[in-house]
Amino acid sequence: MSTSHFIRLGKIKGKNGVLVALKHNKRTLQAEHGTGSNIDFNRTPSNYALAGLDTPENIAKHARKLMFEAGIEKTRANGVMAVEIIFSLPINKHNQDTSPFFTSCHDWVMTNIDGILLSFDIHLDEAAPHAHAIILPLINGKMQGSGLVGGTGNLMRLINLFHKDVGCNFGLSRSVNKRLNTSDKKNLTKDILFRLRGDPSMQSAIWSIIRDFIEEQPLRFAQLLSISFSNKPKVKDFIDIKRSRGKGTFIT
Repeated sequence: MSTSHFIRLGKIKGKNGVLVALKHNKRTLQAEHGTGSNIDFNRTPSNYALAGLDTPENIAKHARKLMFEAGIEKTRANGVMAVEIIFSLPINKHNQDTSPFFTSCHDWVMTNIDGILLSFDIHLDEAAPHAHAIILPLINGKMQGSGLVGGTGNLMRLINLFHKDVGCNFGLSRSVNKRLNTSDKKNLTKDILFRLRGDPSMQSAIWSIIRDFIEEQPLRFAQLLSISFSNKPKVKDFIDIKRSRGKGTFIT
C-alpha cells in the first residue's frame, strides 16, 4: 500500500467554539486528561506550533479584536466563527521527520486559503501525526466562513490542489474511494477491530457508533491504521478519517 495523506475542512460554530477548539489543540482541556483519552500526554511535549499566540485565550482574544476592528460586534448564533483544516499522515510516519511536510502544509494555507490564520498546531501525541490550522474567515471586512468552506466542488478543488502542491512533493498518494463487496467489507472490518484491541476508543460511550461507522466504511479506518488490503490488488488506496472532538462536524 502506498503512503497517503488526507486533508479535511470543518466549520467551528458557537460563542465559545473557537476557544474550545484552541484548548484542544493546545492540550489545556482538562476533560481530555482523564482515563480513555486518545492523547498520549507523555508525547505531548513533542507537539509544536508554526503560527499563533501562546495561549488559547490570547488567540481567541486576538480573533475578537480583529472582528471588532472590522466593525463586527455581533454574529449570528449559528454563524461560522472559524474554519479548521486538518492535515494528517498515517500512523506509520511517527518514526520519521514529519516537520518538512507540516511546514509545507502551513505555507500552503498561507498561499491558498483566504482569511486570517489564527493558529497552526502540530500534534505528535495521538495515533497519527497531524496538524490543525484554525482560520478566522474575515474576508473583505465580513465573516465568510460558509463561503470559505464551500460545497463539495470547492472541497474537491482544495483537496486536488493540496495533493498537487504538497502531497506529490513528498511522494504521498491521493486517497480515493473504492467499492468493496460484502465479503471484503466484513474481512477488512475484522482486521480493523483486531488492530483496535485495547484502544481507548473501544471503552468509549460512543463505541457502538464508531463500530457502525467502521462496518459501513472500513476503508476510511484502514488508511489511518495503515492496514493494507494487499490480497485484493484492485484496491490500491484508502480513505483516512480523523475523529475530532468538540469542534463541530467535519467534511471529508
